[in-house]
Amino acid sequence: MCHNSQISTYYRQKTKDYDSTGSFEFVSNLLQDADLTLGNLETTIAFDPNEFSGYPRFGSPIGFLTGIQNAGFDILSTANNHSADKGPFGIDNTIDSVFNKGMIPIGTYKGNSDYLERKDFFQEINGIKIAIYNYSYSTNGIPVKNERIVRLLDEKTIKEDVRIAKENGIHFVILWYHYGKEYEEKPDNSQTKWVNIGLDTGADIIIGGHPHVVQRVDLFQEDKNLEDRLVAYSLGNFLSAQNRDATDGGIILSFQIEIDSQQRKKIKNVTTDPVWVFPHGYKIIPIQKYKQNEVSIKVPKQSEKRMYAYESHLKKIPGLVF
Repeated sequence: MCHNSQISTYYRQKTKDYDSTGSFEFVSNLLQDADLTLGNLETTIAFDPNEFSGYPRFGSPIGFLTGIQNAGFDILSTANNHSADKGPFGIDNTIDSVFNKGMIPIGTYKGNSDYLERKDFFQEINGIKIAIYNYSYSTNGIPVKNERIVRLLDEKTIKEDVRIAKENGIHFVILWYHYGKEYEEKPDNSQTKWVNIGLDTGADIIIGGHPHVVQRVDLFQEDKNLEDRLVAYSLGNFLSAQNRDATDGGIILSFQIEIDSQQRKKIKNVTTDPVWVFPHGYKIIPIQKYKQNEVSIKVPKQSEKRMYAYESHLKKIPGLVF
């Protein structure tokens, strides 16, 4: 996310532009190590400085994407409750800006032809074919106008997406949900419902966001075919200016996928690296590396105390591995 105070922080007086690269300097190595790095872009990208704003209607300078690109992100989900904050042009600018920065947006579309062309995101890496689909529970009541499309949670759509993926020989189907109640530390009934729909339909991995706090991670094996499934209900806040309890950080979820010798799908080496956002400069700090003195920053004692309290909170959440 990109709140007002972040926009101010990212402004560079000398060049009169914006750059968020500093926020990611301590986590970029971890993100760049992956074959594929995904993130939820919970803001629109605006070109007019008059449109730069944080909550409640987010519009960020393209320089916000500069840091995200430099950090190593490959794919950004753009379907969330803030997708329509700046109207049709906000949807268009966000899509175009993400592409222009060398990343791929999924979940929002400039019109029907764009939707038909991009709605099925397939990628093959090391012989393994994956599909990723992104959906949001709403756009905060803001109508999506002028033929723009923000993909919303819908059972029929999810079933159709998974079916098309399977027909195209996809091995792993990943569903990226924006859902649930904000600040709830346990998944609510709506989250459980959509996760069950996804799993019953044949999805392999479900990753969620929107509650702004970390929720549990489930890794389990299907009884019928002995194949692995992974559900991360909410990854929390990777980057934001939120500072109420449990919102000033999140987790980096990492995992490996493979097809074993018996052609079964396996999900291995699942880790959930805790990160905390130091509000002075909005630096994302990987807590484990900080404790091992592998991060070139020393935060004030009071901030350190808060960061460690956040880590202690995360240790109580089921399924987290760090």
